[in-house]
Amino acid sequence: MRASILSYDCADLDPIQNWVPDDPYDVDFWMNFTIGPDTKGGDNFQVHIVTPNNLQDKDSDEHAIVVKEYEFSSVLKAVENMLDQSQGENWSEISEKLSKLMYWEFEDYKP
Repeated sequence: MRASILSYDCADLDPIQNWVPDDPYDVDFWMNFTIGPDTKGGDNFQVHIVTPNNLQDKDSDEHAIVVKEYEFSSVLKAVENMLDQSQGENWSEISEKLSKLMYWEFEDYKP
């Protein structure tokens, strides 16, 4: 089973698919993806979109897509690659794998 991107957004850069940075080699923002096993619904996953020069001041590149030069299509392709790497038998297995690559809304959740 493979999950799909159902929607995406970026509160700071809306609409993100039309945003063009002043310098494509200097970006640093978070983006939200709704990802699910079918079109009925999904969970929210956040990912940090960043160029290498902006990682220098960060503690970690966890949950990051590091792009040498920003292009929106490259970000979508990177997320699609993550989905390819995170296939599983069920949504529970897939979401656990994805949570190692993106910040999952239910990360560290305890009922």
